[in-house]
Amino acid sequence: MSTKKALINMNNKTIVQRVVLGAIIIRNNKVLILQRHKNEDVYPNMWELPSGKREPLESVEVALIREAKEETGLDIDVLMPFSVFDYQIETPEKIKDSVQINFLVKPIGDDKVKLSSEHQNFAWVNKNELDQYELSKATKQVIQKAIEKIKG
Repeated sequence: MSTKKALINMNNKTIVQRVVLGAIIIRNNKVLILQRHKNEDVYPNMWELPSGKREPLESVEVALIREAKEETGLDIDVLMPFSVFDYQIETPEKIKDSVQINFLVKPIGDDKVKLSSEHQNFAWVNKNELDQYELSKATKQVIQKAIEKIKG
């Protein structure tokens, strides 16, 4: 029996696999992070990269551009795939098993951030400022690596 089936049988939960696309938006050697709304069910008040799930049959680039626009109001130019990490979120009914693919991107045109209702704050951060924000370990590592790349 596979691990997934054993997990479903043991917990009686459905496992939902998702592809999440993250935008490492760079401006003046800083990266944009967003603070999740305090009323979010999962990770309230936590800081993250602009990101969201790919819809069925949607291309990766279209999904990334759409999610960045929805969450930040910014138009972006996708530079390159950069990093991947995975995470799981367990709810009473299911387990969301997600892989997040992060891309280096830059804003096009107006770089004034307009947050969606999913987030309550934003910040442009450099490597030395990361410890001031509640970020997941994986997100913090991605940002550190991105800042090193853009400086190098």
